[in-house]
Amino acid sequence: MGNPVLRLMKTVWVYLNQPLFQDETVMNPFKFSKTYSKQLLERCFTKEHEAEKQRIFLERCWSRSCKTL
Repeated sequence: MGNPVLRLMKTVWVYLNQPLFQDETVMNPFKFSKTYSKQLLERCFTKEHEAEKQRIFLERCWSRSCKTL
């Protein structure tokens, strides 16, 4: 899970470094925290999904190569 203080500092850093005066800018820190958490969860899910697809692809390739030997 990680250190909660470091996780909070990372969130604050991302909040302070977001682009100003753009549509996706969130000025409310609490709303930003919820939005950031949701985006982080979506990125992690996508990474896990891509890793799982890669693992399945490699297993299929490996099983086919073993059958041809």
